[in-house]
Order: sequence, then structure tokens, then C-alpha cells
Amino acid sequence: MLFAYLMLVVPLGVARLISLFTKSDEIIRMGGLAGGSLCFVAFGAMHFVAAEAVMQMLPSWTPFRLELVYATGLLEVILGTALLVPRLRVGAGWGCILCLLAFFPANIYSWLAGVNIPGHGSAVEFFLVRMNYQILLICWIWWFAVKKS
Repeated sequence: MLFAYLMLVVPLGVARLISLFTKSDEIIRMGGLAGGSLCFVAFGAMHFVAAEAVMQMLPSWTPFRLELVYATGLLEVILGTALLVPRLRVGAGWGCILCLLAFFPANIYSWLAGVNIPGHGSAVEFFLVRMNYQILLICWIWWFAVKKS
């Protein structure tokens, strides 16, 4: 999970350093957008790389689980990429926020069901951290993509 936080904040930190020399606040916004975009594209890609693990986060009674994992992964990649396109930014930002809200129940299910994702330790700790990260990401996307439009 530390890697996820780094993907979010490192581009912002780099942009902040650059802004010290350029005197431009817009570069800071672009750093925030780059971090949000990087997270969404990476998380979307994980839906393809680790589809079986992601599928565990859905109840067994969910129809078309694998197809749903692939579709949501593609959606995340598209939304993350669209954050970097100025004329698509606000819509993509709202799409990202809605996507995160829609995924929240899967995290609650996984937390309560004790779903263990390989390599992530305790399910309870992982999903509590993950849900808090989603709340942070919702605020981040709103700040850099929606509010700043």
C-alpha cells in the first residue's frame, strides 16, 4: 500500500519542486493530476495482471465476475488517462469519484469476509488501509480535477 501512496504523492512533490523555479501553480495541479492518473492506470492494469486476486473481492454469487474485473480495469485505465486531457478532466474526475464510490462496497465485503490478497498481509488491516486510501483518492481527484476546473 505504501507504493500506492508514493504513486500519488511523488509526482506532486516533483511538481512542487519545479514550481519553485517556474513560479507556476499550474505545474502543481499537473503534478496532482499525474499522481491521480498514475494510480488509476496502475490499479486498472492490476485488474488484468492479477484478475484472480481482484475477483476474490467480489462475492461468489456475482455474475460474470471475471468479465466485470476486466471491464472495471479498462474503465480505470480510461478514466486515469482522461484526467490528463484538459477538455475531459472534469468529467473524468467525476467518473473517477463515482468509480471509487461504486467499488467501496467490494472493499467492505472483502474486509468483512476476510478475503486475503496474496502478498498483502492481514485482510482486515489491508482493507481498512485500502478504504482510507480510497477516501483520500476521492478527495485528491475532487481537488485537482473537479474543483480546480
